[in-house]
Amino acid sequence: ITLREDSLINYQPRKFSKPVRERKPFAAAAASGEGEDGQGHMLCVTWLLNTVPLTPMMELAWIILDRLLLGKPSSPLRKALEDSNLGEETIGGGLEDELLQSTFAIGMKGVKNREDVVALEDLIMETLHKLDADGFSEDEIASSMNTIEFRLREGGGGLQGMEIFLGALSKWNYDLSPKDALVYEDSLKLMKEEIDKTGSNVFQQLIHDSLLGNNHRVVLELFPSTSLEADQLQDAKIQISRAQSKMSDAEYQSVIGEGIKLKKLQDTEETPEVIATNPALAISDIDTTPTEYPIHVEENAFKSGIQVVTHEVASSGIAYVDFGLDISMIPYEDAILLPSLISLLNEAGTVAHGTDDMSDAEFRNHIGTVTGGVYATLEIMSVKPTGSDDDSKVHPGVNMLTMLFIRGKCTVEKISDLFDVIEKVLTSINLDDSQNILQNALKSNLSSKKSNIASRGHSYVNKRIRGRYSVRSFIDEKMYGVSSLESYATVLEAVESDWGQFVLRLKKIREAILNGSRNGMLLNLTGDRSVLDAIMEKAEEFLVNGVPVDLGNPAPPTPAFRSVDHPWIASAREDMLKSNPVRDEGIVVSTQVAYVGEGGRLYDVEDTVKGSTSVVSHYLTTGYMWDVIRAKNGAYGAYSQFSSSDGIATLFTYRDPNAPEDTLDAFHAAADNILEAASSSLAQNDNAAITTAIIGTVGGLDGSALSAKDAGWVALIRYLRGESALCRQRWRKEVLESSLDEFVDYAQRLKSWKTPSVAIVASQSAFDEMERDVSLFKAQ
Repeated sequence: ITLREDSLINYQPRKFSKPVRERKPFAAAAASGEGEDGQGHMLCVTWLLNTVPLTPMMELAWIILDRLLLGKPSSPLRKALEDSNLGEETIGGGLEDELLQSTFAIGMKGVKNREDVVALEDLIMETLHKLDADGFSEDEIASSMNTIEFRLREGGGGLQGMEIFLGALSKWNYDLSPKDALVYEDSLKLMKEEIDKTGSNVFQQLIHDSLLGNNHRVVLELFPSTSLEADQLQDAKIQISRAQSKMSDAEYQSVIGEGIKLKKLQDTEETPEVIATNPALAISDIDTTPTEYPIHVEENAFKSGIQVVTHEVASSGIAYVDFGLDISMIPYEDAILLPSLISLLNEAGTVAHGTDDMSDAEFRNHIGTVTGGVYATLEIMSVKPTGSDDDSKVHPGVNMLTMLFIRGKCTVEKISDLFDVIEKVLTSINLDDSQNILQNALKSNLSSKKSNIASRGHSYVNKRIRGRYSVRSFIDEKMYGVSSLESYATVLEAVESDWGQFVLRLKKIREAILNGSRNGMLLNLTGDRSVLDAIMEKAEEFLVNGVPVDLGNPAPPTPAFRSVDHPWIASAREDMLKSNPVRDEGIVVSTQVAYVGEGGRLYDVEDTVKGSTSVVSHYLTTGYMWDVIRAKNGAYGAYSQFSSSDGIATLFTYRDPNAPEDTLDAFHAAADNILEAASSSLAQNDNAAITTAIIGTVGGLDGSALSAKDAGWVALIRYLRGESALCRQRWRKEVLESSLDEFVDYAQRLKSWKTPSVAIVASQSAFDEMERDVSLFKAQ
């Protein structure tokens, strides 16, 4: 193949004789008691790593070194920064290797002042010097190597075809073979041989040559400015005024004319003839049967009282194990402590009152060495009331499951080690000596959430609205939405003010969970037939002897929560009415765009909801919302979301440059747009627009081919929620048969939805210009 010269991208040489330092402001909301240069500085140090192509083995070496430095809370560079109390959260992301030349970046946000910025840079370099001199232990290297090898062999899971394509682009974009980005066996073998010969030296040499001995780096400090937003707005007005003053009347009118032409072009719909030239599927091309995943349920497995759920799927010899425990016995007022317990289960060391004690670094290295990863997670899910497996009705929302899951994976020969790790995570985590670990986790989570509200405000707006109408959604918002800022801050204060009392509460929560009834526990297993057979040989010992049981004081049976209200419901409903009533709210952050949302109830409890509702919601996202709010008005994203389980619909935008009230006006016109289209575009060409929406909806239902891990998990969640295959089949049939009348029905419901409310993430200046009365609170 002959390459065009203008397609080649040349390597950039290292030109800096000393590090380049830049100091720039960023827009920040004024906080009480802070001046112009208040808390919230950021520092990031970024190196250019290579000026010539890296060998495949050295590319892999950098991936492993990145894991060694930053991959876990106990990784030395990350731990040094988080333990320093110089900032709230690490930033930079470490290795970036998707471009022609790789970079490495590390720093922190939430740095208190300029003196700490200087100290932070010194700490980064000092830590790298120490690692250059001391290297990494055999356990650290083995753990990181095993984790990376697992990642390579699994291929990432999820959108596998897309991941392969995007991975190939890291080479293909630069006229190299796409295959080079996808093969790894030879480089993995060479890497293992190099480590066997030189141990840590290969990684120490990378630190020495490419980081410490490399002055081609940028040291960027960002400092908060409460006036920057207003200054930028004023500068924009001045620039527009200057540009206009330099124009003749003819030039000015030309610009106005071009704008009118653009607006007219945006308002002009494609003709049916043009649309017909696009390749398209037909309804007849769609499989009428939904994808189902294998599942087998065994009650009281091995007479342990614990349920075992298995899924026989191709897994390339990898075992996927999930152990779940009911946590409904934890009082609702203690629910805000559960994320803290999860953090410690995922980050702390163990205590066995003997030689088996392991520090946080030792235990996490042990996990990485013998497994492909183990982590704890909290699952709160709505379930269908008993007897409603096959229906599609709006349910009261009082039936739900709350469970703690320990999820892990390993190769067949390491199954005993995996069960041992799960047992240690459940019973032996050293809570007493983990104050610093939890402080770092809470500070990092708080900082991350504040950033996410400003950068991904649409998800917080959506959660906030939904949490006003559904108790289950309110609990989700309280734990993971805007409300969690207050929850995390409250917990952090308790951790710092009285650790002894706080850790006692955590121990009581752990004890209550472990002493829960065994009929509230389950073991979920996924793998090949041979893998499942091997797991079952070890599962009996774990279920019978590994899971704690209080024989002297057995716990009462876990209620069947599909038949009774969850114990959190009453308290959560009272909390919801008090702290998140149905009202219009504005969430103030530092941002030049907005995230605007509105939502309300379309269906009442016990109303039957048909699959066509998902088609109309998809049509709104890809049709009206795309055309008007994205293409014409310039928002980066605009979405319609409808939940059949609670009957709530929301419309919301992402990175929206428009005045919030203009976007709300666009929302309010959505129903009329559907009604108008019902007699025009929706009815044309044998309902082609409806067919397109149906096909897009089915694509969302089916998704991509699931990995073995995800297939087993999806099947489990469907089972726990009480969703039957018959219900999924009926829903799919209703999707495929969606009609014009059903579009009209949805539009009429949307036009008169019940008690709608608004949530907006935007800057203070955006709210100052609004006429609509909204209740404001600052998220930063």
